[in-house]
Amino acid sequence: MTKTKLESVSGDSADDPLSYPELQLGSMSTTVTVVVETELDPENFPDLLMGAAESTRILGLDELHIIAPSQHLPELAVAAAGIAHHLPGNFQFCEAETCTHIHPDDDTYLTSDLVVQMGKKLKAV
Repeated sequence: MTKTKLESVSGDSADDPLSYPELQLGSMSTTVTVVVETELDPENFPDLLMGAAESTRILGLDELHIIAPSQHLPELAVAAAGIAHHLPGNFQFCEAETCTHIHPDDDTYLTSDLVVQMGKKLKAV
């Protein structure tokens, strides 16, 4: 059996994917975290959750945490029930004022504005 090595077509080793350092992905966070601002209009909650769920899927991650002020949690829960089949299996809400578990620095943090925009675009398709 003959083993072969992939040849680079680039003359610059910085452009050569084979020269990139190996990443150890095993210890990286698999969580998307979205922080919901107090001012966010509750009418946007379904779009926020759909955009966050789709962002998690696109990024290939498997956990979604929504950190929100306590006054938003009931309406977010109702919105989540409406799209439960789109949410990742490891989905949870965290009350912003009392969240006791640690959100690692290497979580993928997305703004609520970004995921609301994505949710609206998904709804328009």
